[in-house]
Amino acid sequence: MKRSPAAVASSLLLAVCGAAQAAPWIEPLPVGFYVTDLSYDGTAAAGNITGDGSYETFRWTAATSVVPLGQASVPAIGVGGGSPDISYDGTRVSASILSSDNNLTLGLWTEGQGWSEAFPPAPEFVLIQDQTYGSAWGLSGDGRMVTGYYITSNLSSKVQGCGWSPTDGLTDYASPRARVNAASYNGSVVAGWEDNAAVWHGSWSPTVWRDGTKYYLSDALGSTQVTSVNIDGSFAVGYGPDEFGGQQAATVWHWNGAGYDTQVVGYLPETVYTYGNAQFTSISDDGKIAVGNNRLAFNPNQGVKAIIWTAETGLVEGYDYLDSIGVTLPENFDLRDFQSISPDGSTIAAAGVNLDYFVFQTILIHLHDPCPADTNSDWQVDDSDFVVFANSYDVLDCTDPTMPLRCPADLNHDGLVDDTDFVMFAAAYDQLLCP
Repeated sequence: MKRSPAAVASSLLLAVCGAAQAAPWIEPLPVGFYVTDLSYDGTAAAGNITGDGSYETFRWTAATSVVPLGQASVPAIGVGGGSPDISYDGTRVSASILSSDNNLTLGLWTEGQGWSEAFPPAPEFVLIQDQTYGSAWGLSGDGRMVTGYYITSNLSSKVQGCGWSPTDGLTDYASPRARVNAASYNGSVVAGWEDNAAVWHGSWSPTVWRDGTKYYLSDALGSTQVTSVNIDGSFAVGYGPDEFGGQQAATVWHWNGAGYDTQVVGYLPETVYTYGNAQFTSISDDGKIAVGNNRLAFNPNQGVKAIIWTAETGLVEGYDYLDSIGVTLPENFDLRDFQSISPDGSTIAAAGVNLDYFVFQTILIHLHDPCPADTNSDWQVDDSDFVVFANSYDVLDCTDPTMPLRCPADLNHDGLVDDTDFVMFAAAYDQLLCP
């Protein structure tokens, strides 16, 4: 079948989104709710309740708004940590929670089931320190494995980077001291930081573990780390040393088949050298968009700005980016951070301070509507998507290991690629362009 692709415009929005889309729009969450992660298409989110000081984990959808998930540790024991994350399909949330014996532990919330906890019971090598077993910092895209660390007697530094699932238990990532911040869709690639004692004890090196093999991404002194990876771990982002090794700079790492190539993106021009820093906290699955924040000086009260990067535009300050796509935030909202971008690149979680209440708030910036039939994320449904669909249709079962990651052709999310999905795909294929 022969069809003409949509023309690609030259504006920043089209550099980010690809084919022409409807105008971006914003969706404010209630005041006091801070989103830390988005589902695949941005239709669900997870984060912390900051407005009441509880830091309780919540889940948001457009249908339910914000729903507190319970098990907040701060009100009970005064201890918290980690970062809530959400699965691609929005049905699972990971977080550090109050355990059944009143300590901080890694937890996994499943829709319709509630929380599961990593500890207790705890193996004899897992310790409790300052009312903490450990904390959760990441979640695989399929929602099966929580990542983070636990306190252990097996290491002198006592911090063991790990993955955990209710079905498979603990997976340790050999280290003198480490934390696992992120995982690929199926958990085969994880990343974070490791104390590289060969360089200097107390030096955090950005580290990736691919199928158990460890890759140091930088040996510079100081605190650097990977904060996020994409669907298959081919892209990782976070912060590393700049070209002079004296400042933390927003960084993208790309797998080349044998190791990771480093792209130091940098920081905003007004950043005070050696006192400020920039970091990416999230990247789209295609590796084309990364978002984060830039602290201009040592004291965050001296300025924190949202940042976004694409290969076409380079590093752009948050307000400049929003101006370029015609989005205006409310006057009472002081933008500080682009905390997350949905894996499909359709939605950004913008964090800032609501100046009426002086507490954090999140505003979702929808660059365009989700496009489920676009299996290769180029924002049109064409012959390349048909090939993916046809191959998936032949496989049928989403659990089959030969099925592409996240089973993108399963449009009705029932675990199968069958005739029902074909009807939905055919209708989208006729339209060509995503909404």
